[in-house]
Parts: sequence; structure tokens; C-alpha cells
Amino acid sequence: MKLSLAVLAAAGLASGASGALAQAYEAAPVVHAEATSGSAASVSASMDVAAPPAVVFATLRDCEHATSFMPRLISCKVLQKGPGDRWEIREHRLKGGLLKSEMRNVFRADFDAPRSLSFHRVAGDWKTSQGQWRLTPIDGGKGSHVAYHTDVAVNGPVPVSMVRSAVAKGMPEAMLALRRESVARAGRDKRS
Repeated sequence: MKLSLAVLAAAGLASGASGALAQAYEAAPVVHAEATSGSAASVSASMDVAAPPAVVFATLRDCEHATSFMPRLISCKVLQKGPGDRWEIREHRLKGGLLKSEMRNVFRADFDAPRSLSFHRVAGDWKTSQGQWRLTPIDGGKGSHVAYHTDVAVNGPVPVSMVRSAVAKGMPEAMLALRRESVARAGRDKRS
């Protein structure tokens, strides 16, 4: 069962090639969510951002300011850093829902700057939490096509429709906040 929260015309999506022209800098993010099994859901989202991949990547990697683009995030803490600054173990505390007011997610984030940030659960309230942010240069490298995918499941008897809805409901707002923060950061970088 698929849930489409926003749909863009096929012509509005960037091809992903580095020479592709941005088609949708102001368009709403495309978000799809589906139930997979038990209390698990899969969520994908994509959009174009008028900032280079390195800037969007820096925004995604910025734990200290992550609450500015993750509306449900209460706090982000780096627990451990890997050699060469290629990975981190992070703890996110997020606003929960009816069954639990706060959710804790400890995950390993692997960095392939400025192309991708992958993550997978290490500990916490989620049974499953894994996914990836992929950044593709568009518009001659002035912009980025941002693609996000996650597979999540919570511990306990929670209907999959609630899991899917909870994760998907906040995605458009989170994607738009990421866009705003990345564009603002790109503007600050130009002035520096």
C-alpha cells in the first residue's frame, strides 16, 4: 500500500546527471511511504536544492545544528568518531507519539562526502532504522538533487499504518527545512 504525500510531474525531476538542469528548486518534495511487514515501513523522499552537494552534505552532517532542519529532533550527540572522520556513532532523541513521548535512536553514520550519508541502527527504541541520503550535482554543480530512503520498524505491537504515517508525515517538513538551511548556508559561504 503506497501513500503519496506530494507528486511532481515527471518533467519536474532532475535526471541525476552532473550536467542536468535543476527543474524544481521551489517544488514540494516527493514523498512515498509504504508498509513493508509487521510494524515496519519504508519511506523515500526527494527534491532539488539550490545549493551544491558539498553544502547540503555539510548541513546533513552538522549534528550541532541538526534541530534546525529536523523538526522532530530534540537533540543530536556524537558518541564516537571513526578514523579519518569517515563515520560517527550518533544519538538522536526525537519527539515521540501517543505510545512514547520521546524516542532514542543510536546509529552509525557513514560519510562519503559529498555524495552520500548512510546510517544504520546500533541501539535505541527502534527495532530497525537504516537508510541513506544521496546527493547528486545538478545545474552545473550549483544545485543538488537530494534523495532519501529509510526502512524503519519500532519495537512492540504498533500498527504498521501508525509507523508509516508517523515517519512519512514529518518528511515534507524535514525536507523543506533541509532545503532552507542548505540554501542559507550556501549564502553564508558566498559572503565569507
